Amino acid sequence: MSGWNVQWTKRADGGAIDLDILKRKSWQGITAHMVRIAAPVTYDFKLSSSLNFVALHDLYRVDGETKVSGLPPSFAKDLRGKLAFIPAGCDIEGWTKIEKPASIVIVMIDPDAASRQPIDLTRLPPRIDFDDPMLRSLMLRFQAILDDPSLDVPGYAETLAGLLTFELARVTSGRRGPLSNQCGLTASQMRLITEYMDSHLNEKITISALAALVNLTRFHFMRAFKQTAGVPPLQFMIRRRVDRAKELLAERQTSVSEIADRTGFGSTILMNRAFRRILGTTPSALRRS
Repeated sequence: MSGWNVQWTKRADGGAIDLDILKRKSWQGITAHMVRIAAPVTYDFKLSSSLNFVALHDLYRVDGETKVSGLPPSFAKDLRGKLAFIPAGCDIEGWTKIEKPASIVIVMIDPDAASRQPIDLTRLPPRIDFDDPMLRSLMLRFQAILDDPSLDVPGYAETLAGLLTFELARVTSGRRGPLSNQCGLTASQMRLITEYMDSHLNEKITISALAALVNLTRFHFMRAFKQTAGVPPLQFMIRRRVDRAKELLAERQTSVSEIADRTGFGSTILMNRAFRRILGTTPSALRRS
């Protein structure tokens, strides 16, 4: 099997990291790996794959970061028993510092082989640092095959991969993006997002939080939102803040600086910039008029 590239290197000098154990076995369209990493060590990792990637970690990192296309960065430390799913074509990279030995079980599924299944893994959204007993059990069965070749009876690994596919669809079903013929957000989704923005105007709202409201990945949400609203989410949010600030300016007893705080701008300078860009005037000038 080809089409994937995992790089494990020390951050300090770029040399290869020490692997206590490296096991690998392949079947038609499926490859399983089990690696045990010696410690202490700090290393980079990067995956650019045309294959679907599933990993089960037994790892506690004292520091590190994981970045996946379409997801916010993760700084989680306790990854013992945690899973990751990266569909084909999605990149993952980061770095990890461990002080105790760690192990990772990895299963790679070729999209061509998966195409014979009723579920297309490449259309599922990526997930990292999550827990699911059924998926963990299936990954441990792959590890058992690597540890004991006598368990590798014909068709067993292929059956496990089929079950893995169904379970991945189950755990990601609440985060799945819209169907390909749905370009934007529905009216109810836009209403939900707008109401959330209005009730959290004075807070820092992230794209990830907004995407979670409508069960979309960050990438799909940003694309669908702009398709519907005509502007990116953060620009839309600024306009909502300007509209609310205009209403508060009618309250003469409320200072401009207080309005800036209550509407989430944080300072009169930022609010002035937003007013000039959107309304062509300043809050003070608007109040006088």
